[in-house]
Amino acid sequence: MNKEIIEKIREKDSLELALDTAMNKLQRAVKKRNDDLHLLNFVTVDEKNRPNTRNVVLRDFSLKNLTIRFHTDKRSSKIKDIKANKNVCLIGYDKRAKLQIRISAEASPINDEEILMDIWQKMYPMSRECYRVTKSPGDKIKSLSEIKFDEGDESNLIGYDNFVAIQCDIKSLEILYLGHAGHIRARYINSNGSLNGEWIVP
Repeated sequence: MNKEIIEKIREKDSLELALDTAMNKLQRAVKKRNDDLHLLNFVTVDEKNRPNTRNVVLRDFSLKNLTIRFHTDKRSSKIKDIKANKNVCLIGYDKRAKLQIRISAEASPINDEEILMDIWQKMYPMSRECYRVTKSPGDKIKSLSEIKFDEGDESNLIGYDNFVAIQCDIKSLEILYLGHAGHIRARYINSNGSLNGEWIVP
């Protein structure tokens, strides 16, 4: 599969085909929990200019709006980092396609309560569970027994106050296809909502 894709891209010398193939894989990964691109590395820089990286679950990708969305706890270090510096990076790797996608974006919390409530209500109960933890993510504890959860009720809103969705507005992205006959790498810049591409040396 990987060999065929690279051969087609190389034969047509097509920046569009290279991009379309990568974007289709990213869109598919939103719904497929076992897809390699369903988990992305999310990189921030904190107020002391130190890099932080962690995995986030890809919840939405809009090619039309050039946005990526993931969910997190309002009390997490990700939120503090984004407030200090909204410039972030997301990186994913599809093993089967031997494709790396690296995205530069500006991240911001979604503040629209109607949108957030709609997302919350559509989430699986298991996905809401982590937002019920009483202490903040990253807090020091002496024992695992200190990890407590607020009790649920019929409203299904326990933990909602800790929930937030993060929107990442894509500014540029790079794709890298690895191949025995030679790698293929391209950079795409968001120019007024369109991705303009250029080949770069792998």
